[in-house]
Amino acid sequence: MGIQHALANSEETGELGVQHLKRFWSQARAQRDGVRIEQTEKNWRFDNLLLNGLGLPLEETMRYLMQVNPGFTEFENWVLTKNNGQIDPVQIERLNSIFSHRPYPERLRQNLRAVEEEPAVLSAEDLAFWEKNGYVIVRAAILKEQARATENAVWEALGMDPNNPATWYEKPIGKGIMMDFYHHPTLLANRQSKRIQKAFAQLWQTADLWKTTDRTSFNPPETATYQHQGTPLHWDMSLEPPLRFGTQGLLYLCDTPAEQGAFRCVPGFHRQLASWLAALPAGTDPRRVNLDALAVPIAAEAGDFVIWHHALPHGSSPNHGTYPRIVQYLNMYPVDFKENMAWL
Repeated sequence: MGIQHALANSEETGELGVQHLKRFWSQARAQRDGVRIEQTEKNWRFDNLLLNGLGLPLEETMRYLMQVNPGFTEFENWVLTKNNGQIDPVQIERLNSIFSHRPYPERLRQNLRAVEEEPAVLSAEDLAFWEKNGYVIVRAAILKEQARATENAVWEALGMDPNNPATWYEKPIGKGIMMDFYHHPTLLANRQSKRIQKAFAQLWQTADLWKTTDRTSFNPPETATYQHQGTPLHWDMSLEPPLRFGTQGLLYLCDTPAEQGAFRCVPGFHRQLASWLAALPAGTDPRRVNLDALAVPIAAEAGDFVIWHHALPHGSSPNHGTYPRIVQYLNMYPVDFKENMAWL
């Protein structure tokens, strides 16, 4: 007989008082021992809200659980460490309200109303551009000084010298151009940007949003011996109908002209994706269709934030400039965000 695992109930808590955390931990232990856990939409949603609500990247967290196999107390201590020793009680209240299907307490509702009352960040012209093209640039989402501080933190984490190009190629960056660099104070500060939050709130038409704890990226110029390590044009969503609304975003940490490995996408493709998929010849894998000729690089300055509709084919472009493209990824989504469980 295989190892038996009793999954914790979502309402069970430990020292941190966070619901669903013990459930998530017990699921990981079961999966580690080869037990198949059926993923329901509710559990998938709770898992994502839990991790994002606690500022925990999925891959980093699962790597820790699978490699270390900690007891629950040890896992809670690890979570606390990733939050610099203290988790905002209001955030715990917010999570527990959702996991227990209770209304938010008044102070949380006040916080959301404050976001709703902030002046619009995206103008009518911005919103029209978004509807047509499926992306929009939030100018000066953070101060240039803050962008520079974050860029410097990336250089320090990589152990590279911005003034010595030879150092840019001495060691692997991570997975391709993606770094596992999440918890530096300047990254946390960027995630608190009111301009970014307000822009997402306008697009989602709600202030009740949850922010992701995502990677940073370092895309150096191509050389005779180094070729672009980024992914080709792709979707980070299921292409199984029905196609659902979703967003993604990145923050430029240095000035990035079009040729400097800028983010690229196929403008307007969100409006034709469904008909394009339906018209493909039978048996065609849509993810293998080359759309490079339609892609446009999106240049922007340090501190600018690009939001794109996740139905746009997108990716980084080869860097033909003289300086790396350095960005921080960040997305926000509402509690009722829907994702297709079937992946196509």
